Amino acid sequence: MAESIPVGHTRSMTRATTIKVETSTRDAVLALAKRQGVTMDVAIRTMTEAAERELRFADLKAAMEANPPDEAYLAELADWESDAWS
Repeated sequence: MAESIPVGHTRSMTRATTIKVETSTRDAVLALAKRQGVTMDVAIRTMTEAAERELRFADLKAAMEANPPDEAYLAELADWESDAWS
């Protein structure tokens, strides 16, 4: 969840840096930050965290596809999902 800090204010930002991006990219990030009521730093961190989360899920999906369930698992799953437990 994004922190709500007024745009233009930094809290405990002891070190800042410059990132070379297209002007349109900077403007888009600034507009997003303003809409969310956060700083550009918070907006960028939020986007980075979301992208990292997507990558983790993509890695998990790939691992699951590379190691499909075996027959014993499928048989046990069918048993659990049957009406035998009703």
